[in-house]
Order: sequence, then structure tokens, then C-alpha cells
Amino acid sequence: MSKLSRPTPKSNKRSNNPRVVMVKTIKARMLGGIDRDIFQAQLINVSKTGAQFYSNKFIETNGGVVLDLDSLDGSHSVAFEGRVVWARKNPLKTMGRYAYGVNFEKMTADLVKFLETNYSLAPAAE
Repeated sequence: MSKLSRPTPKSNKRSNNPRVVMVKTIKARMLGGIDRDIFQAQLINVSKTGAQFYSNKFIETNGGVVLDLDSLDGSHSVAFEGRVVWARKNPLKTMGRYAYGVNFEKMTADLVKFLETNYSLAPAAE
């Protein structure tokens, strides 16, 4: 098992983005994984550029993940692809043995709109 580590401040693209804090159970999987590889995670916060979650699943730093975020009414979920930029052991083991920070990749206007609508993220100032 490789050492869990935090990135240098330069690699954290989320530092200037407002985050919505919550504890919400979500489904996740490794990028390229199939349905049987789905694992449960606890979403801790989300922004337009990434998220933090807890899980019992060990994921290498720079590993690709897909987080399925539910709509506000629960009618559907949307997949957000990202890369783990930091990982550490979680002191709150009841919510998952590991804590992860993910930077989202391939963000589109539709994905940003979904977050604004369903996760109370304010629209970008124009």
C-alpha cells in the first residue's frame, strides 16, 4: 500500500471555490469500472471543481473515480469523473476508513448547472 498524502498547495484547484458542506451517501466507482465495482461513499462537501468524500475503499492518489450525485428530487443521478488529488486515513472511521479530495474533470456547462440546481451552489458571476 502506498503512502496516503496531501498535495502541495499548487495542485489544489478547489481552494478558491465555495463548497457546500453535507453528509450524503452516494455511489462511486473507479474510472473504467463496471456496475459490480460500485462502492458506497459519504459525500462531505462539493464545489464546482471537486468534492471530498469518505469511503472504506482504498484509492491511490491520482486514481480516477466516478461519483454519482443524485438530483434534489431523487429522480436521477449524474456521473462526475475526477482524479484523487489527496488521500488520508479518516479519524471518523464510522463514515469510512479513508478521506479523499477529488478534482472533477471534463466539466461542462450542464454539469455545473446540475450542481447549482441540486447542491445549492451559486451561479458564476457574470
